[in-house]
Amino acid sequence: MQKEVLYRKWRPKSLTEILGQEEIVKLLINSITHKRLSQSYVFSGPSGTGKTSTARVFAKSVNCENYDTLKLDISNCSCASCSSINDYSSTSLIELDAASSIRQVEDLTEVMLQKINFLSGLNKFKVYILDEVHMLSRHSFNALLKTLEEPPDHLIIILVTTDPQKIPQTILSRCQIVEFKSIDESNISTKLVKIAQSEKITLTTKDAHIIASHANGSLRNAENLLEKCILKQNNNGIDENLIRYTLGIIADDIPVKILNYLYSEDLSSALQILNEEIIKGSSFSSIMSGFRKTCVKLIHSKYGLETKKSEISKMASILDITIIKKISEIINAEDIINIANFRLNLEIMFIKLFELFQIPSKISSISQKKNTDQIESNDIKIPVNQNDLIQPKNKPVQSESNSIHSQSNLTKFIQAFEDKNWHWKMKTIKSYKVHENLLNLYFAHKSQIDMLKVEINNPENIKLAKTATKSIWGKELLLNLKLTNNNDKTNDASDKTNNASDKTNEALFLSEASKYGKLISLKEIRNEPKKS
Repeated sequence: MQKEVLYRKWRPKSLTEILGQEEIVKLLINSITHKRLSQSYVFSGPSGTGKTSTARVFAKSVNCENYDTLKLDISNCSCASCSSINDYSSTSLIELDAASSIRQVEDLTEVMLQKINFLSGLNKFKVYILDEVHMLSRHSFNALLKTLEEPPDHLIIILVTTDPQKIPQTILSRCQIVEFKSIDESNISTKLVKIAQSEKITLTTKDAHIIASHANGSLRNAENLLEKCILKQNNNGIDENLIRYTLGIIADDIPVKILNYLYSEDLSSALQILNEEIIKGSSFSSIMSGFRKTCVKLIHSKYGLETKKSEISKMASILDITIIKKISEIINAEDIINIANFRLNLEIMFIKLFELFQIPSKISSISQKKNTDQIESNDIKIPVNQNDLIQPKNKPVQSESNSIHSQSNLTKFIQAFEDKNWHWKMKTIKSYKVHENLLNLYFAHKSQIDMLKVEINNPENIKLAKTATKSIWGKELLLNLKLTNNNDKTNDASDKTNNASDKTNEALFLSEASKYGKLISLKEIRNEPKKS
């Protein structure tokens, strides 16, 4: 005898067996118990979440001859009504597919409207289930409306849909709307383990969770994926390698490994990993799903919602939230989500991410070139730190030894952050002053302080700053970011340079910041008041 496919074999036979829809089950059980049945329902929700199965067991419950005795669990009831519904031969439960058989008014009239007044057999209710009801034509909905307004006492109509927005408001207002939700992965994995045990297949909870995580909240999808794995196994056991190979699922660490290569300017290695995954048979949907989940974890790690130490949390601590947002936008772009020629689409996506990670280094190289050009045109001497204020050759420098020493210390402090992708922000420090346990860092503009605060407040960067101050000044210092005040006496002789040099550096900073992207308002950077 031909075996049933898993999703039909394990279809719920009682409301108590419905998975992951506890509130809906409670609602329907109470409506039966208290005899407050509605005569028309709309069951809406994602595909594979149990809408039609719930409609069937609800119809079975209202007609069960032993319901009062068995109360909630009628899965093993053998009364005539339950038996006929179980073997799909009941004349009191009629399932219709609105997407194919009853789209026109004539079809609806022939298969349903002419027969609703007749109750066959000894059952109390005649239940119609209209699947994919949003596919009905406008005229068919109008024909159905009269029945919903004045239904016979024995009639229950259940409209099942994945797109309730297409159902006219005149229909919805006459129905009790029941909204199904995606099923939680933990519930799905528990169910899969139970099915595997019944089928005498070894499946761990961890491996079941891999299948569940790629079912998109659909139990039917998960059952079909499990059946595919069962057909591939040879020794009555399903392990992680078999699941990933059979379903084309990439390992969880692959997306973050690729992002690390792209961040390290190693596009070749990233494309090599992609090539290996495609050779293994990893599917396009699995690869894209892996990258989307990585984006979610990056955001959660950035804001402390995920505290587990991992490669993702390490990357989140390095990347600015605006970069993470841009990564998510590139991965979710509509032109990427296209399965036709998916390899090319993925490679283009990698190139876009690669270019995104180069923005900070491009800013640094551009600003360095502009500074060099300015030096050559004005015959200016290059100081120890190219971003410190520049002094003309023919102008005497006061306290030269102290100035060089202080510039050297400041340069060393800035260089302690050179491995950070936001290193260029540190170069906007104009001068400094050590006071007791404070290291006062002076800036020309408030926007420079605001941008640096975003980075320096990270615990990892605070630790790095303390280590650097102890190495340079002999003790751990707390950072204090301040605007330059002419009354403050600092340790940097650059404060005494001419106005022309100030304007040169201001122009340099504006050039750097404006090329960093649209995140920065030049009006804010210049610290100008808004015009009314």
